[in-house]
Amino acid sequence: MKKIIGYLRDYFKEQCNYRYLLLLMIFLAGAIAVNFGYKSEDEWIKFDPRDSSRLLKYLLGYTVVFGGAYALQMAVDYKDQCLRSGRLWLLILFAVLLFSVRAWWRAPFSILEHLPQEYYTLVTKLIINLTGLVTLCIPCFFYWLAVDRRKERFYGFHARGVVLWPYFMLILMMMPLLLWAGTQPDFQQVYPRAARLRLTPDMKYYTSGTVLYEVVYSLDYVVTEFFFRGFLIIAFARFVGPKAILPMCAFYVAIHFDKPLGECISSFFGGLILGVLAYRTRSIYGGIIVHLGIALGMEIIGWLHH
Repeated sequence: MKKIIGYLRDYFKEQCNYRYLLLLMIFLAGAIAVNFGYKSEDEWIKFDPRDSSRLLKYLLGYTVVFGGAYALQMAVDYKDQCLRSGRLWLLILFAVLLFSVRAWWRAPFSILEHLPQEYYTLVTKLIINLTGLVTLCIPCFFYWLAVDRRKERFYGFHARGVVLWPYFMLILMMMPLLLWAGTQPDFQQVYPRAARLRLTPDMKYYTSGTVLYEVVYSLDYVVTEFFFRGFLIIAFARFVGPKAILPMCAFYVAIHFDKPLGECISSFFGGLILGVLAYRTRSIYGGIIVHLGIALGMEIIGWLHH
């Protein structure tokens, strides 16, 4: 734990621009207020039946948040020429495009028409949770092969020299907050996610279907951790060093706009801690431990209140 605390202390003491941090938090507070005040994610984007306009809205929203975070940083650190790099901004657009496609894509419902109706939601959710492997991991892998293969391991997939047990301690430290969150109505409306599959105990594949969903659901968190703490930190740090951390946090908040308000707000601070650790260790395994621990913890707490 001392090493983790040391990484965080060093970041806030030596690398964090507090003026930028304050302005970014004000910017995100405004974005959160607009989103939850007008239900922008749910009513304006997520359930838009037109594929083309829904994709454009995701592109616009993520560009405003992620690109805006970098633009704000460029305005604050106007002397830093690295923030003006054309290659950096192309990479920003590339990242926005990848996650926009990830959020936009829907299961091919016409192919699923012949499924038994009771398993339709389960199969659809399985397909959606597996799309991150295709839309995020594969394009990032080809980018790594072309650009960073000789400079970095595959964006955080290594544990050499990384002590992992303190990350389990972080999960224990977060448990009181998760237990409190489990008592809130908006939390109980979302978790456990497996209970929203329309499966009932009398169905033949109730147990296996629920377990399979939780496994694939967990895998999606691994993919998310790779994209945000691996790709958005390690690949971007090649251009801007530790300045990659806070814009990643802003993007991370944006993907939680359809989650409960408390979870959306806390995602900034969780993303910041995991981002600093990924930057210093060049590993995402600790983040995967924490992310999976929290995600499965929320599922378990959700089942307790179900």
